[in-house]
Amino acid sequence: MDIIEKVKKYEDFLIEERRILHQIPEIGLDTYQTCEEIEKVLIKNKIQYKKVLGSRGIIAIIDSGKPGKCLAIRADMDALEIKEDTDLSFKSKNGYMHACGHDCHMANALSTLLILNSIKDKFSGIVKFIFQPGEEYPGGAELMIKEGALENPKVDCIIGHHVGGLFSSVPHGSIGFKSGNLMASMDKFLIQIEGSGGHGSMPEDTIDPIVCLVDIVQAINRIKSREISSSEKCVISVCKVNAGINQNIIPSTAEIEGTVRTFNDEVRGYIKKRIGEIAENYATANRCKVKYDYAWKYPHLSNNEKIVELLKKSTKKIFSEDIIYDIKSETMAGDDMAYYLEKVPGAYFMLSNLKMDKNGKTYPNHHAKFDIDEGELYKAVAVCVQFALDYLN
Repeated sequence: MDIIEKVKKYEDFLIEERRILHQIPEIGLDTYQTCEEIEKVLIKNKIQYKKVLGSRGIIAIIDSGKPGKCLAIRADMDALEIKEDTDLSFKSKNGYMHACGHDCHMANALSTLLILNSIKDKFSGIVKFIFQPGEEYPGGAELMIKEGALENPKVDCIIGHHVGGLFSSVPHGSIGFKSGNLMASMDKFLIQIEGSGGHGSMPEDTIDPIVCLVDIVQAINRIKSREISSSEKCVISVCKVNAGINQNIIPSTAEIEGTVRTFNDEVRGYIKKRIGEIAENYATANRCKVKYDYAWKYPHLSNNEKIVELLKKSTKKIFSEDIIYDIKSETMAGDDMAYYLEKVPGAYFMLSNLKMDKNGKTYPNHHAKFDIDEGELYKAVAVCVQFALDYLN
């Protein structure tokens, strides 16, 4: 069977479905309309499925009817709070945007599902498709696992992929693989500072939380350079500060929010402790009060070496070796696919397919002008189909 030829027959569906999903982006765990669209495809094609997380996630099953292993294929569904700034005829108009390619992940998974359903006499066992919300935040994968996504039937292996340009080293149109560590853990911290506001002309009558905020931010930014070994891959970023309403009013409160990325849980624990100590001590020094919250979120994502080698072997069966790229270094970006890979052997691979605009420029994931080359999407589908056949047989 020619897998590429088979996949190409579904390419029109793949692109059309991606465009439909692109127009209805939803954020976080509130992916009701997205679920409805996926459900339409499943009902039309008489696919076995169930809705989970209060109709915000879907698990679909392709059962060969023959005993064997269970392979899971995961697709994330949520979008981002970004107002789209593209010229696409199918652009989003609701103020949100699929600026990270999750519309493509869903369309690719649905295409893979329909193809495997049409050839289920060619393999044994079961393929389970996990459509989950909340990848960007707060971590829908963890919730899906708690609802039993990896059980009944028990998943033996799980794969997923990401489109766009998360790894700029991967050439356009190539597929990137890496064993072991691929993506960093992702934590979130929040510091709320309470002072006492007043007139900007009389700071001596106030307790200024902005001064405290500045001290804390500067100290947080020194943790990596002065307290963490240079050999450790680690990022601490203050990404949001909020204080004040006018040029002549000293506010009573201020807020700091940021993210921590590492591959080492001991380092995560140390950073959590130090940010708290810094916040408390500078608050005391500045006569303020402080509330500190550190959310220990996604673990780092590590690929199973054997599954990566199987994926590469499957890819070589259908594509020339020149599109296979070995990723050399991890990214500090995170993905909640890591939760599944903590529980089940599996792998996450990368399809590089950023699209150039009319000026020859590409825009990265999470940019308001982000766009992908739809002509490359079939490659990810072909890899998933071939791997499913190889793994289950």
